[in-house]
This record gives sequence, structure tokens and C-alpha cells, in this order.
Amino acid sequence: MINFLKMHGLGNDFIIIDMRSIPIKLDSNLIKKIADRKIGIGCDQLIFIYSSNDGISDCKIKIFNSDGSEAESCGNAIRCVGSELLNEINKDNLLIETKGGLVDVEKHSDGMIAVDMGLAKFNWDQIPLSHPQDTHNLMIEAGKLKKGVAVNIGNPHVIFFCENLVETQLLEDCEKVSKMKIFPSGVNISIIKVENKNKINLITYERGCGFTQACGSAACASVVVCNKLDLCEKRTNVLMRGGKLIIDYLSDGHVLMTGPVSRVCEGTFNESNFT
Repeated sequence: MINFLKMHGLGNDFIIIDMRSIPIKLDSNLIKKIADRKIGIGCDQLIFIYSSNDGISDCKIKIFNSDGSEAESCGNAIRCVGSELLNEINKDNLLIETKGGLVDVEKHSDGMIAVDMGLAKFNWDQIPLSHPQDTHNLMIEAGKLKKGVAVNIGNPHVIFFCENLVETQLLEDCEKVSKMKIFPSGVNISIIKVENKNKINLITYERGCGFTQACGSAACASVVVCNKLDLCEKRTNVLMRGGKLIIDYLSDGHVLMTGPVSRVCEGTFNESNFT
């Protein structure tokens, strides 16, 4: 039997499996079945916790989208895992190794979890894009999604601005952008409506998942882009379908994300249930 924990950050939900004690053999087919909301447990992403061997971080995690593909980073997932591990080791701060780099996690006195998502990157090869291009205007024309600003904050994002944030009306455009060859590693697509200098509305079509209730790295990417365009302050509230994150674009270029996490349930399963 394999133990799992289900958590969510603003409705962005995860199945978390601790591989430090009972390792299981992973393949994309098993991941897709576990993530399926009809035949499996159901989640946006699966998170696997491993012991760290770098002598620096407290643990290592691997993040898999519901379609079986691996993601470099996920802000909401890191907050969820971080919250559990901080309770486990009875500390207020820890360091997690991800495919996208080392991430610092801190628990505030009010129970909120803050994650330093690192530096935002704008060079075409850091996104990555398929060829050199102005990342501040990708000149995309996909229905209501036009131009596009590319940024990497642990994983690749493209940002669009639109007054109408109705997902059903933007789904076809998002699917078109997600298949563009300019994004060789895929891309998270975020669509923003700026309310004022301190509030942004955001929806995100996540790579390998589709539209989600919230996306932490997308919230960070959106504030970085909006601040560079003088559309928001360095501290901004980002409102998503699942709730609010507070994003701080720090003077050293790092991006700090703060918000709540929630435990949903614990359970067990057999691998044979999904084969």
C-alpha cells in the first residue's frame, strides 16, 4: 500500500507521495491514471518527495503534470510540500530542490507560506524559445491573444493582456498558443486584466493541465511583467479563480509569493489499482 496526501493551494490541487520511505516505480501512464478525476484520485499535478543528496537542501521534489509530463517548478505545490515539511522538522524555514532550482520556503506567524521563486529570466534561450526573438513582444496572433511577453520563473510563461477573462471563450486560443513550435518545452499561458496598481486578475492555462484554479508561478510572472510595464507596484495582489496570492518583486530581482495552503485528505492505494 502506498500512502498519499492530497493538498491544494487556492484550488490548485496536488497528490503528494513521500518517496523517502516507500519508493515506487514511476511512468507517465501511472501518473496520468492517478491524476485522472474519474478513474483515479484526481489532481492537477503529482508531487514526489525525495531525500536530497546535495548537502544544501532539506529535500528534493519532482513535479508531474496530469498528462504525465514533468514540470520544472510549481509555486503552489512548493508551498504545500513546504508547509508539511516545516511541520515535520519543526522549523520556520527550509530549502527545497526542484528541477527549476533551489527554492526557499518560509512559514509566517499567521500560517501563510511564502516561497522565494528566484529570479525572473527574459532571455530567449532561458525561456526557452526555439530561436532568438524579442521576448517582450512575441508578435503572436491567436484570436484574442495578441503579442505576448515571455518570462521564465522556474518554468516558461507567456503573458497576454485581455479585458475578457472568460475561460470558455479563450480555450481555443490557448490551445493554439500551447501548440506553437516557438515553445519547444511547452509554455504556461497567463491572461491578465489589470484592475489597478495593486490588483491583477489572472487566469492561467497550465502546460500539461489546462485551466487551473490558480497558478503560483504564473502569478509571479504576471507581476514581474506588469511591474516592468509600470502597470503595477512591486507588491501586488493577484486574484485567481481559487483566491488571492500576494506577490513581492524584490529589489534584488527575486520574486516572493505568499498565500495559504489546505490539506484535503490522506489515503492509500495499490499500484495495481491503476494498471
